[in-house]
Amino acid sequence: MQSDLYHAFMLDHTIGALNDDMALAAELHMLLSKTGANTAALWQTAYTALIESSDNLPQKKTHARVLPEALELACGDFETVPWKRGLTGVHSARRGKGKGKLMRLDPGQSAPTHNHSALEATVVLHGSFEDGHGVYERGDLVLAEPGTQHRPSAHGDEMCICFVAQEARPFWRLS
Repeated sequence: MQSDLYHAFMLDHTIGALNDDMALAAELHMLLSKTGANTAALWQTAYTALIESSDNLPQKKTHARVLPEALELACGDFETVPWKRGLTGVHSARRGKGKGKLMRLDPGQSAPTHNHSALEATVVLHGSFEDGHGVYERGDLVLAEPGTQHRPSAHGDEMCICFVAQEARPFWRLS
């Protein structure tokens, strides 16, 4: 069973309320996961029915500009990505329109334990990872609410590559 946060995220995507990087995460989840595609279809059907029965709902904003990048990332050509190794050893590369990024964890590698001050959406593009809350495979969407603490680690014996997006951080939060 999917969480309320997951359904709220997918509904926000349906009505165009997500920033471009979060919309890219939703599109990747829909492209790579049957659950994502089915959930998106459910919310699109509900939204269409509501629009037809009400004059007061706002018109849907579209994120058509993120679809080409979603298709490119879903195809998984990660050999030409300009990876940069961070101080923690985790490799990353900027993607998306804002602060979205690809994250690469080599087999056996972990990111440092950290928490979030804003909603973070992570979609597994290659391999799998675990973070103390579960094991996630290609196409899975992981939503980390503010205050969530985790330590992503590559799961199994292949590298894990994810797309990671965050909502804007509230200006009064530093972490």
